[in-house]
Amino acid sequence: MNDYTGKICPYCKTEFRPGDDIIVCSECDMPHHKDCWVENQGCTTFGCLGTIKAADNTASSVTATQMNYEDHRSTATPVNSGVVFCTQCGTQNANTSSFCSHCGNRLAAVPERAPQPPVYTQANPNNSNPYSYVNQQSNPYQTQNQYQNSGYNAYQSYQTAGVDADVQQLVGTKTEYYIPKFQMMKSQGKSSSWNWAAFWVTPYWMMYRKMYGYAAAVLAADIIISLIGSTFLSLLAFGGYITFGILGNSIYMKYLEGKANQAKAMNEPYKSQFIASNGGVNTTATVLAIIGRALLVGILLG
Repeated sequence: MNDYTGKICPYCKTEFRPGDDIIVCSECDMPHHKDCWVENQGCTTFGCLGTIKAADNTASSVTATQMNYEDHRSTATPVNSGVVFCTQCGTQNANTSSFCSHCGNRLAAVPERAPQPPVYTQANPNNSNPYSYVNQQSNPYQTQNQYQNSGYNAYQSYQTAGVDADVQQLVGTKTEYYIPKFQMMKSQGKSSSWNWAAFWVTPYWMMYRKMYGYAAAVLAADIIISLIGSTFLSLLAFGGYITFGILGNSIYMKYLEGKANQAKAMNEPYKSQFIASNGGVNTTATVLAIIGRALLVGILLG
């Protein structure tokens, strides 16, 4: 049997100890506590749909019954109880919320009814794959096994890594690039993740992503170095760009997390307005920054 003692479970972030019941993913070989796998409803690796096996490569004792979605089941909620259910994942939210607290989906005005527990039957009795279960019950929130719903799995992976719904909303565009990067850095405990835009056009990338303070500081340093014309300073600046290429995603993630913490203290509609104002991108400011720098350097050198 492989010895995973001292390694970190990607779900609960604690070390494996001797005697722990450990299973690994059949696709990516990521080890998990057995209870963590069951609670997360599958592998924590982003987009992975692997099955389960024991740490010694034998079949795991986790059964299909244990793998059903008991954690997502809710008791019936009276009508007009002040709650609304997400049409993406069925999570209960306050009726004043604009986005689902679990998956980040925009909430619509839907009848206040709790989703009924899905009933799973094995689609193919000869198939040992624990994911090959089909929901046989009509449900307004789920029409098939959530393991086969790639969008749901993506949101599950984001939540597992601690990338919450507010951060997803703040990213706005290119979430398919940034959220997996954030998830990878968090799950591996790293702060490095290469970003070409942060390397080639550091201040303009920061301006585009609404990190105005960072952008202003880098632009000021860039202009000063251009005016001095020192070879040493130019090499130093190039080293700085490499550093931003390596740490750019981490800087952006921490910036968004700070904004998300501010948003969590707000009530609607102010929270949605804050996210719209501070999230996404700003193309106009980026173009003006490029033009402004070119004009300023031209005037000072002229």
